Amino acid sequence: MFERYIIFVQKENAFYHIPSIVTAPDGSILAFCEQRWQSPCDDVGECHIVMKKSKDNGQTWGDLTELRRKGGAKWHMGSAVTDSATGKVLLMCGGGWLQSADNGDTWTDWQPELNIRPPGGLGGTHGSAPGIQLSFGKHKDRLVWPARVNITNNGYNDQSIRGYNDQSIRDRREKCYSTAIFSDDHGTTLYRSNAFHQGTGEACLVERINGDIYFNARAYFDDFKRKTALSRDGGNSFSETKDAPILKELSQGCNASLIRYPKALLEKTGLSDRLGQDVILFANPDSDGPHREHGVVRLSTDGAETWQYSNAVTDFGEWFDYSSMTVAIDGTILLMYKTTLAMTGLPASSDECCSMALARFNLEWIMDLEQVT
Repeated sequence: MFERYIIFVQKENAFYHIPSIVTAPDGSILAFCEQRWQSPCDDVGECHIVMKKSKDNGQTWGDLTELRRKGGAKWHMGSAVTDSATGKVLLMCGGGWLQSADNGDTWTDWQPELNIRPPGGLGGTHGSAPGIQLSFGKHKDRLVWPARVNITNNGYNDQSIRGYNDQSIRDRREKCYSTAIFSDDHGTTLYRSNAFHQGTGEACLVERINGDIYFNARAYFDDFKRKTALSRDGGNSFSETKDAPILKELSQGCNASLIRYPKALLEKTGLSDRLGQDVILFANPDSDGPHREHGVVRLSTDGAETWQYSNAVTDFGEWFDYSSMTVAIDGTILLMYKTTLAMTGLPASSDECCSMALARFNLEWIMDLEQVT
């Protein structure tokens, strides 16, 4: 099973960026993104936080809801996470963080206590994948978000690079580090892990069945490699690991998406004997060229150590930009990604690539198998 269609339509002054999609406690699907106003650029003068909700596993969608909007205000999208223990959805975003106790129908302010860790402070989740709730080991129920921290006083001899300019490739490579934010009290108090992998950010992470956390980050270099790390203590600290050669990275990188396929749903597919229980999915632009194209979903049966299966969401020459994944309660995989309005071709300019599409598929499609009966 595979289908795809546009769910956020670029039009007039609305340009959609930075997707984040999660499954709410009741099974509703919440799709968030930025609505950049009058300009698609990163340094746009006005930016809103918007959402759509689906009650049928992503088949149909309700009206667009504006969560944060104010004339002249520039509010960017961060990470969402579902807390199954409390029934809340927490959303990090500009304009003040938000929380919902009714599966995204209404939202109130979320103001956690922040434990600032030097250097760099707490860090931010803009451009990163949604957070996760740990399911295994002694840190069960901990919330963990992938994040990026800017460390400017880092020992470089050049005294002119004290500040940080996100438009500077040099600053991204020298001052951006990956990190993780975590909470053991359901978002009341937030802490930060160590900083690692200089020159990375906009990351994604997933829990392995043994409780380890696998971290996969965008890299701002031209070596065409994504950077990975591993935590064996529930996200308190991460150690850098070897690059995964099969996972391609564009020059200066791109956001990617990463999720665990839930064990309970895996058993219902009839594929658990074949795939095991440590099934991880990863999606990003899989191209050696200069364009964000050829979106590919990969499947790992060993906790992201290796990648045994893959299938393409878009062909070469078809735009596939930032993405985010979730698994619906019926086992359908939902991949939200930025693309052109027609979902075909490459954009002629930056303002032609700002719609959000949704691809719906199952494990059989990734593995290119007939439906299991």
